[in-house]
Amino acid sequence: MQDKQTNTNSAPAVLLLCTDLMFGVHIQNMIKRAGLRFANVRPGEPLPPAALLVVDLAARADTTSTIREAASLGIPVVAFGPHMDAQGRTAAKEAGATRVLANSNLARGLPLILSTLADGVNEHE
Repeated sequence: MQDKQTNTNSAPAVLLLCTDLMFGVHIQNMIKRAGLRFANVRPGEPLPPAALLVVDLAARADTTSTIREAASLGIPVVAFGPHMDAQGRTAAKEAGATRVLANSNLARGLPLILSTLADGVNEHE
């Protein structure tokens, strides 16, 4: 996966923590279609300023710490994961995730969130 995308002169609007290549590319395409910049982030590295963090709860990483960090920085978090992982979804909410989506709802829910975000980002440019 590519680490930086689109205009490198500006901070990314969306940060993405996803270790699944298929989901990652799918989400990157959603972000691009919304007209937003993104950057992939790695667990344990400081988060740069952004308008949104999208986290794959099934990532082979400590997603809870990353969600907590984003929440402490005022970055809204959309987390997604398997619908059967109620414990993971609860942990994400408790860590500060703004929205938690099941994988099956990702294709429907995330584009709406991104388009709303894009509207707000474009108003400030």
